[in-house]
Amino acid sequence: MKARIKWLENACLIGKADSGHGIVIDGAAEIGGRNLGVRPMEMILMGLGGCSAMDVLSILKKQRQALTDCVIEIEAQRRDELPKVFTQIHLHFIITGHDLKENYVKRAVDLATEKYCSVSAMLETTVKITHDYEIVLI
Repeated sequence: MKARIKWLENACLIGKADSGHGIVIDGAAEIGGRNLGVRPMEMILMGLGGCSAMDVLSILKKQRQALTDCVIEIEAQRRDELPKVFTQIHLHFIITGHDLKENYVKRAVDLATEKYCSVSAMLETTVKITHDYEIVLI
């Protein structure tokens, strides 16, 4: 797996992955950015959420749950001193569907966050990661 980052101007960068997909990365105005893209630390949170979501979706599909939506709200705290690393991250899963079984949803969320998500596995050695979930039946 490879990726490439190219500087455009000021604090604006373009990232491109082996898959051919790209993303704009930009800094806040205080460091010369123009707020044209996500911040690097935001990408870490989105990577954690995306990785966890893919695992939850895969597990629930295998369990034949009638899932219609999956949203993960992620909240993180960073320390005040440099480097401003994450100290805590909380993932709140909102799982929507028909006749969802709570024990299946709980197991899927637990397995995704505690066993299968590669991003979580990398971060958990230095960051306290917690999670919970809610089920919305339609």
